[in-house]
Amino acid sequence: MNAAENRTRPVEVLAGIVGETIRSPGAKTLIAEIARDLIETWADKGGLRRRVASPARWVVSKVFRPGGNGVGISAHAGRLLTAWARQVNAEHAADPVCHAASRREAFHGFMKNTDFGEFREMVENSRRCFVATLEAFNGQLWKYPAKVGSIMGTLLALVNTGIASVRTFLTPIEKNVGPDLLADLLLSLLRGVDAREVAGLVNSSAEFIRRLHTGNLLLARAGKPLLQVYLTALLKEGLPTVDPTLLTKARIALAEDREALAGALADVLREHPELVLETISSYGSLTTPLLRAFSRRARLFDELDREALAHAVSQGLSDLDTYEIARAVNTLVRVLNGLHDTRPEVFSAFLTSVADSLDTEEIRAAVAWMVPEIAEAARPVLDASVPSLKSSLLPTGGES
Repeated sequence: MNAAENRTRPVEVLAGIVGETIRSPGAKTLIAEIARDLIETWADKGGLRRRVASPARWVVSKVFRPGGNGVGISAHAGRLLTAWARQVNAEHAADPVCHAASRREAFHGFMKNTDFGEFREMVENSRRCFVATLEAFNGQLWKYPAKVGSIMGTLLALVNTGIASVRTFLTPIEKNVGPDLLADLLLSLLRGVDAREVAGLVNSSAEFIRRLHTGNLLLARAGKPLLQVYLTALLKEGLPTVDPTLLTKARIALAEDREALAGALADVLREHPELVLETISSYGSLTTPLLRAFSRRARLFDELDREALAHAVSQGLSDLDTYEIARAVNTLVRVLNGLHDTRPEVFSAFLTSVADSLDTEEIRAAVAWMVPEIAEAARPVLDASVPSLKSSLLPTGGES
């Protein structure tokens, strides 16, 4: 196919689509109704116009009389897409960046002649008007609660239609596509991913984050990063307006809703215990892959060079701020001591309440078989570790 044909073919197909659309029954009916309305308006002035209107209406009814449906625009749309792709492919074969120059000029003209300051000012000044418009809409909408219910019902119908559509889309895959073919189709997409471009994206994202963080530190104020300064200002302005009582009630409501969800799930599972039993029986199959993955990561450390690993561990621990760890522990202990000094009965009352609620007979029965069995199973480990523990715990000088 020559270049001239490549250039003209999409236009010809598009012309066919426009013609097919105009010849469609719906378009003819629309044009005829518009023409009749114009004729009626024109003939309302009387005189010669009224006498001419009748034959004009007859001509419109004959010319725009709905006929057959034709072939429709679907076939034309497919041909248009194919012709357009063929044309673009031919242009790219001649010059891979043939469209860049024209796009560059277009972007230049757009950026040069667009005042984004005016656009920003328009958006900023439109806030009150937009909010007032929304308030007016809400004021009228909620005068008719039944209409709101209809809208909600429409949204629910759309959700159900979407779910059914996805299910219908997946049904042929379940029936007609084998596991090997499905895996080959989908995993071939993964094989086709440009790994170098993905790595470049990761590097660019990391550099973006690094630059943002560096700038945040360079613009620090009074020793505080700029992000902390801005967040502090925002929180100072916003948090005082939050109703703590209302917020607490909302959190309690969400917690109770989670309880309701757990209760509903338990009620259903009680009626269908096979789901619970299947989950329990598959615990090993679900956990073993995780254990193998952890084991493989552990073996990776064992495969590393010992000197390099020791250097990395030493550097990682040296960068750890042990003072902050100690200060956090000290602060926590100090808070606990302060609470005990202020209300010494708090912890004892809580622990006593828990202990009084425990079933001591069940605990006694569990300990009676659990401790001996654990000790027997761990005997090799105990035999290997107890001598070292004894020598470490003995007082200095071997005093007993």
